Amino acid sequence: MSLSACNDVKSDHNATETVREQPTPKLEQLKEAQEAQEAQEAQEAQPSIDIASLKHQLNSLTENKQCASQASCQVLPVGKRACGGPSSYLVYSTDHAPQEEVEKLAKAITAAENAKNKKEMTMSICEHLTQPLVQCVNQQCTTATSANPAY
Repeated sequence: MSLSACNDVKSDHNATETVREQPTPKLEQLKEAQEAQEAQEAQEAQPSIDIASLKHQLNSLTENKQCASQASCQVLPVGKRACGGPSSYLVYSTDHAPQEEVEKLAKAITAAENAKNKKEMTMSICEHLTQPLVQCVNQQCTTATSANPAY
């Protein structure tokens, strides 16, 4: 073997060792994918906590349903079902809960549930809730009962 051929073999050997010292792209991609998945799981856990917190705030704000008149009683759609429509309706009294703040919390809950449904590709029954009628009875806001229920 000539001296130049020997140097070529050494060059090839050094180049091979240099390649071996660098991490493989697949390993880096695997680590990045794992980190991304962990970040996504942490982010997915957050909306359920936020929704629960928002619902607690809304319930605390509207727990006093005392009313002076029929005009004080309001009903508001809250949340978002996967098939559409609200997940519930809230009956509250404007005599004891600031309407603007109640509406803001209800919209925040609806947006959070909608985002969660889309992210998790949630499926649900496609039953749409009917908005209840409200009335002030014995100075309390409540849902009205109908003598002739609709079918």
